[in-house]
Amino acid sequence: MNPSTLDPRGPGAGAIAELWWVLFYVSLIITVLTLAALGYAIFRRRVDWRLPSDEQDRGPTRAIVFAGILFPAIVISGLFIYVVITYRAITGPGDTPFTVRIIGAKWWWDVIYEYDSPILNARTANEVRIPVGRRVSIALESRDVIHSFWVPRLQGKMDLVPGRTNRIWIQADSPGVYRGQCAEFCGLQHARMAFYVVAMEENEFEEWIAAQRQPAAAPQSDAERRGRDVYLTRGCPLCHAVRGTESLAHAAPDLTHVGSRLSIAAGVLPNTRGHMAGWISNPQQIKPGSYMPRIPLEPAELQDIVSYVLSLR
Repeated sequence: MNPSTLDPRGPGAGAIAELWWVLFYVSLIITVLTLAALGYAIFRRRVDWRLPSDEQDRGPTRAIVFAGILFPAIVISGLFIYVVITYRAITGPGDTPFTVRIIGAKWWWDVIYEYDSPILNARTANEVRIPVGRRVSIALESRDVIHSFWVPRLQGKMDLVPGRTNRIWIQADSPGVYRGQCAEFCGLQHARMAFYVVAMEENEFEEWIAAQRQPAAAPQSDAERRGRDVYLTRGCPLCHAVRGTESLAHAAPDLTHVGSRLSIAAGVLPNTRGHMAGWISNPQQIKPGSYMPRIPLEPAELQDIVSYVLSLR
């Protein structure tokens, strides 16, 4: 999951990496030429001002005109054209039957798969799953301040601006897990506002999205049933949704299938039983300033609610 822009795994990031290398080598060449010109200026033959103007050496003047005016104009014009070509290559519509609508909030990502029919829509959080080899359209919005969506190995950055929708697409050429990050300072936990893009084979993605459209599975064990009761009576439904129950709020991540996700707390912790227990019992210790409050629970209640939440797959 190395998030290096110079190790692209998609055509968008590949075009950006290619542009980076072009700018690097052009800058290197210009630096060498500038140092050479400086050396020439230092060690060249001095002008003899006693000679008439028509007998003076015109070489330095021609060098200044070329190096200071003509050469920069040619280089900058060429780079501008190349940047425009790259920009056109990394923008445009996707080619999937759905759009991923991503809403940034302090400090997490609401992820909604929108199809032509609302019946087919699915909702998750802090994790974007896409089919390999397909351009997936991303619609970006913000609930509060400006955020920035960035998956370095797949695509460039795009801001999420309150009151408007910006669009970008992402594509992965090979299966894998790619780390994304908010790239615009948005407050106390900006650095911990991460997410993952999971690229899957087409058939695996179809199975996953079909499962995500389903409501939460009913609890199977006594611990899970007790955990559901704790969840429903301790204020969790005021912020979270679990489809198939009366918990339908969306002020915080949708938990309908939270047990199937790779991480919790927007990429801060792996999704394991121990980390889930720590997050539920004292979220402010893990992510100070986050909007999830600490809810006092007895040890048995904590274990039961963890069992229930992790069963939501």
